[in-house]
Parts: sequence; structure tokens; C-alpha cells
Amino acid sequence: MRRHMSSLRCQMELVGVLTREIPTRLVEISRSGCLLESSHRIEEGTVAALRIEVQGQTYLEDVRATRCVAIAGSGSSYLVGVEFLQTGRPDGSSIRRAISGSLLDLSLGSAGLSST
Repeated sequence: MRRHMSSLRCQMELVGVLTREIPTRLVEISRSGCLLESSHRIEEGTVAALRIEVQGQTYLEDVRATRCVAIAGSGSSYLVGVEFLQTGRPDGSSIRRAISGSLLDLSLGSAGLSST
């Protein structure tokens, strides 16, 4: 008896990520998230990598935008609330670890958001 093998078709979905740098100013910070000021509107639900530089040291954390409101009378400035995402264990460059250890006064730092 002859066996007939049918060809198996496999479809792959290719996924890409677009990123951009968005300069922000750190307004407030807590153990669960922070408030940023930006000249760009950031949609709620946007997931990003937040980078804060303090005295030559860089700290990183994955975040999600929870709100974005225009600052009245400012033209095009927005307050952006972000929550820290626990996508990995905090290491030495983690903002969460720096905050919990009270190692820094991060309110003096500059911040940058890389949205994905």
C-alpha cells in the first residue's frame, strides 16, 4: 500500500517593535511608579522602558502609562503617570531597587522614556 504524505504548511507571524526616545522630566516618584512631564502625548496603556540618569548612574525600569493629561495653559505639555512593571527581578540598575533601598534622590535626575 502506498502512503501519501501531504505537505504540512506552517505559517509564521513576524512581529516587530517600533521604538522612539521621548525626553521627559521626572516630577514625582514612589515605589509603585512615577509622574513624568513630557511635550509629547503618550497613550494610556503604552509600555515603555524608563531610563533615569542620576549623577552619572543610569537606572532602568519597564513601565506602563496609566494616564496622560494636558497641563492647562502650557500649550503642549503633558503629565504622564506610569506604573512600574515587574517583568524581571530588580538588579543594581533597577529604579525599584534604588527606591526601596532609599539610595537616591531621584527627583534631581533627568528621565527618558523609550516607548515600545
